Amino acid sequence: MKNDINIIKVKNLLFYLVVGFIPLVLIPIDGTLETAWPKLVFLAIIAMLFIYISVRRSDSVTFMENTLENRFLAGYFVLVVISMFFSMDPAVSFRGSVYRHDGLIAFTLYMFSYLVARNAKNVEKVMFPLVTVTSMIVAFYGILQFYNIDPIPADLYALQWTNKAFATMGNPNFLGSYLVLSIPIPLYLYFYKGRRFGLFAYNILFLGLLCTQTRGAWIGAFLSLIAFLILHKVSRGFTKAEKKKVIIVFSASLAVIAFFAFTSNNLFMVRFLSVFVDFSKIVKREEDAAMGGSMRIYVWGKVIELIKMRPLFGYGLDTMYIAMNTFFRGEIISDFGKYVNWDKSHNEYLNIAVSSGLLSLVAYLGFIFLSLKKGFRRLRLHPAFVPLLAAVIGYLIQALFNIQVVMVYYVFFSYLGILTSKSGIVEEEETFSLKHSA
Repeated sequence: MKNDINIIKVKNLLFYLVVGFIPLVLIPIDGTLETAWPKLVFLAIIAMLFIYISVRRSDSVTFMENTLENRFLAGYFVLVVISMFFSMDPAVSFRGSVYRHDGLIAFTLYMFSYLVARNAKNVEKVMFPLVTVTSMIVAFYGILQFYNIDPIPADLYALQWTNKAFATMGNPNFLGSYLVLSIPIPLYLYFYKGRRFGLFAYNILFLGLLCTQTRGAWIGAFLSLIAFLILHKVSRGFTKAEKKKVIIVFSASLAVIAFFAFTSNNLFMVRFLSVFVDFSKIVKREEDAAMGGSMRIYVWGKVIELIKMRPLFGYGLDTMYIAMNTFFRGEIISDFGKYVNWDKSHNEYLNIAVSSGLLSLVAYLGFIFLSLKKGFRRLRLHPAFVPLLAAVIGYLIQALFNIQVVMVYYVFFSYLGILTSKSGIVEEEETFSLKHSA
């Protein structure tokens, strides 16, 4: 019995390290703060520990459950491996490019983050406060950067960003993606547990999100909040006290927006209005519409052309920059007066298709759909499924405009693991439903 308790603690510890420690990791190497590969190193250590306890305690660890969503995930993994044989540079696809480190090694570690989460047990009491504190630290760090009071010298950063927060993620877009996943978590503490700290943490995360100046993440976070409310309504409805909390949260959000607009030299309004300007240009098919969304429309057009040329197995993980240079170099120089090389498609779904083919995209979407379906079925079992589903939905929406990266993707896979796990979040005692209906 004691051994069973210990193995549960070890499995949970591995999960807590993934979601509570690794997001904070950045290491100075040769005068530059590295944000990507140090996270991979720690993920690799956790993966090896997981393999070790899987072998030693196979009676207590389920390496890969035979469920429908796991079959789709396994199919996706197999198709990614097959795409290696069709890669424009198999070595890059295996280890990842020097730009992103997002090759097969990283993909395998994302899978292990998912498996670690699937084996966690009853993590709700620790996970939500832990992720809240971790994401608060990350967001506060980003806020300091935005307001030019960063304690770390600027020359230590690999890239210099002006008027944008990036924190331990190294890029404003990546920080935005991480905060979209994080924002519903403190709301759970405030909304369901009555902890005012949750509301305070939410305000910090929301301000940090605004400081990224990342429009795709803003859209994802907003729709994540809407999803939170809809999921709560569907699962158990609103009490009078909860309606009051909704008003408080939205009032706090408006106050944070007002503060940011007042202290950011009108940057918020410029970025916010640009969403509608770009959309209007696309609808009206104006001449420069392709440059909308920070040139995303242009890139998506080129990526779709690449997919048409190699629809089955793509060009290999992390090799899009090679494909762009090979097939569109002259055209890009003609359009921009110089060569601009994009190494990712700024849309995760297009990026999967161009990297490992349309079949792998279908397998991935099947995995996501089945994971969401399982999460929806568990909504009434525990209120923690509301913020988890909202976070995943928000991430999937912002993924239309952002890219899969080492700094964030393992967190997303961990959430999916908890969402689909049998024991990650256990059914709350019946008194919750009775209290709520009272």
